[in-house]
Parts: sequence; structure tokens; C-alpha cells
Amino acid sequence: MLLDEDAIAEGLRGVEGWEWVPDRREIRRSVRLPDFVSAVGVVASVARVAEEVGHHPDMDIRYDRVVFHLSTHVAGGVTAADLDLAGRIDAVVAAARPAG
Repeated sequence: MLLDEDAIAEGLRGVEGWEWVPDRREIRRSVRLPDFVSAVGVVASVARVAEEVGHHPDMDIRYDRVVFHLSTHVAGGVTAADLDLAGRIDAVVAAARPAG
């Protein structure tokens, strides 16, 4: 079920660094990793998680930065599945970053 802007805003309170992009009807997060290999590793880990849950983000890699885009295309915007996957992506990113 497609979420309205209030539900999206509420859901974004539970995830780190995600923003609502209304003109694209998606949520997005950009993360910086230590280097290119780390960025590719995060993308590979997110791909495995996405396969497990059957929901797939768009991901862009620019050297040490990865941008995640989440939207449920068949619904035409953000659903609970996107917010769930955002939380799972947050866990992958947190595990990949060096402590401190």
C-alpha cells in the first residue's frame, strides 16, 4: 500500500540519513565509505539483503559514495517495504563502517 507524506515522514524517523524526494516519489540516502572497495562491498551486501526480502533498491556508486534510492515502482511511490529495506540498508552500512 502506498504511503502518504505523513506516513513517510513518520517512517523516516526510524531510519538514519534518509530523505523524502517528493518529485521522484522515493526515499534516498547517500553514504560515504572509506574507499571504493568498501563501497562495492556494501552494494554487494545490500544486494544479498534485497534478494532475501524480494525488494530491490536502485544504487549508484561514485568511488567511495553510494546513493540508495527506494520506491515501490508498481505502487508508484513509497511503501512499508521501502522503509523496511531502508532499515536493513542502515544495518549493512553501520556494519561496514570502521568503529569510531
